Amino acid sequence: MIDIKKYCEYLYNSLYIPIYLYDNNELAACYPVQENDTLPPSFYLSNLWGTDKKVTYTLTRFYSYYGCIKIENCNSCIVVGPINDLPYSSDSLLVMVREFSNADCKVEAFSEFFHKIPVYNLDTFINTILFINYTVNNTELTSKDIKYSAEAQLDTSINQKYSERSYATKEEGIINNNLTIENELLRYIETGNVDQIEKFKFPIRSQNTRMGTIANNNLRQWKNMFIVTVTLTSRAAMKGGLTPSIAYELSNIYMQQVERLADVDAIKSLLGQVQRDYTNRVANSIFPATADNILHQVIQYVCENTNKHITVADVANHVCFSRPALSRKVKRELGFELSVFIRKCKLEESKDLLAFSDKSISEISNYLCFSSQSHFQKSFKDQYGITPQTFRKSM
Repeated sequence: MIDIKKYCEYLYNSLYIPIYLYDNNELAACYPVQENDTLPPSFYLSNLWGTDKKVTYTLTRFYSYYGCIKIENCNSCIVVGPINDLPYSSDSLLVMVREFSNADCKVEAFSEFFHKIPVYNLDTFINTILFINYTVNNTELTSKDIKYSAEAQLDTSINQKYSERSYATKEEGIINNNLTIENELLRYIETGNVDQIEKFKFPIRSQNTRMGTIANNNLRQWKNMFIVTVTLTSRAAMKGGLTPSIAYELSNIYMQQVERLADVDAIKSLLGQVQRDYTNRVANSIFPATADNILHQVIQYVCENTNKHITVADVANHVCFSRPALSRKVKRELGFELSVFIRKCKLEESKDLLAFSDKSISEISNYLCFSSQSHFQKSFKDQYGITPQTFRKSM
């Protein structure tokens, strides 16, 4: 049997995540040595211990995680954490002071302790506690084998919370005006109204209006609002004619980008960029307002297959139309031939590749299935009035 205290000490010196050893639910050792006001709150410990699983983890109200590894054949366990995927902000630290419920807490020392903990994402943290379990218990588990324990105080009835908030807001005369604002914003995006999007501002909170609270600290509040807004924005853009593949891929990229930000002003700036980006893309799309389901399928199929050698016959087969009938329909409703649209989609994608990738002109030409590089260059110049090389330099 290993010296478990020495093991915990080595573990902390390797990871720099706080490590706690409990015997019969009593603290036996902690690394680093610390004041009582930074020890894990008892109600999170109760969640970790209140299960028969060997490895558990729980989420706190300040969006950090604690993990627990129960040591086999004894009444001891190792508690690890808290870890967070972002540095602690001043807002989150104020929440934490209340969570740790210590009237004598020295805020400066308290903040310094948590600022020293490295940033970890949840996947890395889960792998860490699985590794600890393997080295301590000599049992191999996967992430599917460990249990997430919900914090008991978060189990308050949704109906109860709704009733309390509804009562309070009515008593105070507060109006949740999200729907009016949301409809106005989404209408501009769906119609590709670039001018109005540039002018659009979220209204400043006044005494009798509010935006919904969806997090316990300001940074997480704005990240959650960002995710909700991007989701609604992408749906509005698809209704306005943006193809689903583009809309979904953009939302994925933007959501990954916002998680790397640790500043509210940067999040607000990125949110404005999202709205302008989607609105511009809708404005530049060619869906007529009267487009039916067949035309939607045609445009979506072409946009999603620009890297293939597709022909008018391929598109007609996809939508179960005869080639002549589909050609007439596209010409009538879009004002140009389907073959022209296929080439236009490929050239539009080439602009993005020229501007935002380091692929050579030859690679782009091959990727978009032009018959030759010279054919691609001629088509690009005919469409935009400049060569691909000149366009790339201008960007």
